[in-house]
Amino acid sequence: MTGALPLPAAAAQGSASYLDAPTLAVLVAGLLVALVCLVAGLNGRAPGPVTVGATVLLQVGVLAYLGLYLWRQVAGQSPGGPGWELWAYLVTVAFLPAVALIWAREERTRWSTFVLSVAAFTVAVMAARSAQIWYGVGFG
Repeated sequence: MTGALPLPAAAAQGSASYLDAPTLAVLVAGLLVALVCLVAGLNGRAPGPVTVGATVLLQVGVLAYLGLYLWRQVAGQSPGGPGWELWAYLVTVAFLPAVALIWAREERTRWSTFVLSVAAFTVAVMAARSAQIWYGVGFG
């Protein structure tokens, strides 16, 4: 199969139908991890087993998400938006939790827990934007 993936009618009109199951999974996971880390940071906690473990699980999910898009393109599908922009988002999303985890390991303060929270929130937003690019939402 070659060419662009057929767009759902609602996605072409800009509604939330671009939020397919993998995107929803990363979006919800990212928001949950962000919330858990935010609450831990507000309570003055340094990164611990819960916040670090949740971020590691998010990292695994993000790598699977990146693999899905790679598989789609290898299978001959094309994004509805610019491919370079899609891959810029996906590569950034893949690195964010890993960099935040390195930061949390090196600086064991409550501020690192906030860094984990911001990284998780950013992953959620960028995953949703990646899906918009894939389905061509917002592109003339």
